[in-house]
Amino acid sequence: MTEFLIVIILLLAILLVVFVFLKSRKRKFSEKDQKIFRTHWQQIELEAVGTPNQAIINADKLIDKALYLKGFQGSLGEKLKKSQNLFTDLNSLWSAHKLRNKIAHEINFNASPNETSNALSSFKKALRDLGLKL
Repeated sequence: MTEFLIVIILLLAILLVVFVFLKSRKRKFSEKDQKIFRTHWQQIELEAVGTPNQAIINADKLIDKALYLKGFQGSLGEKLKKSQNLFTDLNSLWSAHKLRNKIAHEINFNASPNETSNALSSFKKALRDLGLKL
């Protein structure tokens, strides 16, 4: 009887963890969050004209923040792996993130206008996939 009770308690605990996990993934952004992300995105678009590398870095940070608010933990790479089913074009998002890494880790690397445009488009699409209205 005691073993049966322990098994039931463990099953209930597992169900509770799964429920909390799934619920956190479905969290919608509040109007306040929407406004903050929209403002940041507008700043990124302005940055893209004069400082494209910084715009890419900031767009990458925005994706990281959005995934954090959705309940994902770890580095952005880890968050992308855990959340891959949320994105309609995961490959282009990974490419944009890799471009950010190149900017951050390679001395004197400057993204081309085409690379910048593609990366920012990918980041924007990903933010929309997460439910943000930019």
